[in-house]
Amino acid sequence: MAPVLASSPMMAHGPAFKSPLRAARVEACDGAGSETMYGDGQARFTQWRQNLGSSARLEAQQDLRDLSHEREHLKDLQADLTGVQGLVQAASQLHAGGARLAEVVQSSAEAAGSRAQIVVHLRDDLSEKREVHVQALEQEECDILRLREAADAHHAQALKLLDTYRHRLGLSISRVAPQTLRMAFSMIDAFDPTREFSFILGLADSDVDKSNGYCVRECIPEVPELTRLLEELNADAASATALPRFVCSMRRAFLLLLSAPSPLA
Repeated sequence: MAPVLASSPMMAHGPAFKSPLRAARVEACDGAGSETMYGDGQARFTQWRQNLGSSARLEAQQDLRDLSHEREHLKDLQADLTGVQGLVQAASQLHAGGARLAEVVQSSAEAAGSRAQIVVHLRDDLSEKREVHVQALEQEECDILRLREAADAHHAQALKLLDTYRHRLGLSISRVAPQTLRMAFSMIDAFDPTREFSFILGLADSDVDKSNGYCVRECIPEVPELTRLLEELNADAASATALPRFVCSMRRAFLLLLSAPSPLA
């Protein structure tokens, strides 16, 4: 109790905690002692002791409350310290994660740069190939145009030739089926100029004739040169003059057949 009272500000500064016996001794020195003075001093001392005890208890209670508050504050500080440590740890983890993220972003940027270079290379390659294909297509279009012009010229020449054949040789051409024509000649028999010598010319059916090219399905009258003439036609079918030559050869075959002596003669 003595240390508590010694440190108390009320003990250090409060005049109420001064011992009443001092005043009693001063008063005793000033006048003669008596029973009344002694009793009064005793009562005053008792009261002083009670006040002192109450004040000490109050001060002790206040100190305990302050100590409890300090402990609570210390607990709060410890909790705050724990929270700060958690934040520091989280910040450290975030820093490490940020570093890893930076590495990933850098790697992604490098990969994106590489992909961009590849795309640019592919674009340039495709552009170059496109230019080559465009030039090739233009060349093919030019070749097709030239072939078409040549075909038109051959067609016009063939029409002119057929027109000549029709007027001078009595040739008539009629379509009897898809890709099949009937060619008939007149003005071969001098005794009967209207008599027709004809044959039907068409493309061979591979399922029936087991061959490709031209074929003659009907020839009236039959001529012995037909097989040889068909072979020559199919051998040179790509030539523009092969078909007109075959037609002329068939007319000559009809003439030879007509001029041949009869076996009954």
